[in-house]
Amino acid sequence: MPDEKLTGPVTSKVAGWATGLKYEDIPPDVIDFTKRSILDGIECAIRGLDMEAGELILRYAEEIEEGKPEAAIWGRDMKVPARLAGLVNATSAHVPNIGDSFNIHPLHVNYLMPQAAIAVAEKERLSGRDVIVACVAGTEVCLRAALATHVSDEGGYFNSDGRGWQSTGALGAIGTSVATGKLLGLDAERMVQALILGGTQLTGVYRPSGSYMGKALFAGKAVAGGIENGYITLKGFVAGFKLYEDGLCFGSGIISSVHDLQAASQGLGETWHSLNVDFCIHPAKKTFNANIGSLLHILRTENLGFEDIDKVTLVSAYTKVHAHGVFTKPANSTEALNNLHYIAAATVHDGDYWFDHLEKEKYENPEIFDFAQHNVAMVGDAELEKLTAKSWPGAAEIIAKDGRQYYK
Repeated sequence: MPDEKLTGPVTSKVAGWATGLKYEDIPPDVIDFTKRSILDGIECAIRGLDMEAGELILRYAEEIEEGKPEAAIWGRDMKVPARLAGLVNATSAHVPNIGDSFNIHPLHVNYLMPQAAIAVAEKERLSGRDVIVACVAGTEVCLRAALATHVSDEGGYFNSDGRGWQSTGALGAIGTSVATGKLLGLDAERMVQALILGGTQLTGVYRPSGSYMGKALFAGKAVAGGIENGYITLKGFVAGFKLYEDGLCFGSGIISSVHDLQAASQGLGETWHSLNVDFCIHPAKKTFNANIGSLLHILRTENLGFEDIDKVTLVSAYTKVHAHGVFTKPANSTEALNNLHYIAAATVHDGDYWFDHLEKEKYENPEIFDFAQHNVAMVGDAELEKLTAKSWPGAAEIIAKDGRQYYK
């Protein structure tokens, strides 16, 4: 174990637990979840390559001629250096925004851990069990970092007074550095160094790029950086000490002025936060899913068609954060899935919402555009805001042309 006086008790505990974790230590339900998470993360990445942002990051990779063919870009007959494979697979996974999310803080671990672990395992010729253990280690450490730093509250963009961090970008490299280090067989002292590199080289300030393509690249950078951190640490690089004690949870903190140092290591090996992660239903922001579900419920239950509807009002707990009160025309698929006015209009127009609504012929449809601009409104709801720590609440109201009103 690392010297706690030098490293700090929490950082030492996290590094020691991660290096010591074995497949046999992991409960069956956590293994089952991790398998599903890996498969879902791969599917997200393959889907993302068919969207504009994914195509652009793939084009970047294709133009890089140097490097060994170490790991696959998923869904393409193409192998590149492991770091580059991680960058592309993670960025493309985040593009369609339909992966997983930690219920307590919106951190998307399956845009991160499978992309890092599989790339490294391909390069090092390791087993599927090794991948699962690495993903679990990285996920459990990463989710605890989110709890410790209040990343979606005082540290994040869900709090209108927060610092604006997007948790996947801000904390993802902590998890991917641990996952890589686990696969490379780092001892606890070197795992500390991987943690330091992962936790002190942050990316992911949400507000300038959250509704555009920039957000997807946060995951790519976190994976590429985590892979790089593991290999650099393997060489004996000394980055520093006391990640949590002197960094993330010290003073005003890097992420947040409010933090809980003990949460970074509490319950390791006993409480499995992986099981508090769930999966998105619709290709949109997680905060939109309840609105979409409410709309679809009304349309299908009442057998309403587009020609029957006069107005749609979306009731949200997130209006202060996302500022979706004003409709802007989407310019690409990423902007479409981040635009709740457009999503509502497309949903009532077709009676459904899926990936085909992120294609150009849909988001440039003048009938949908006109309805989104003039017939869709958003309002906040204080009661829904109270539920946001436990769920992803939302509602919808439809007013029909004959005056009937429906609410879900």
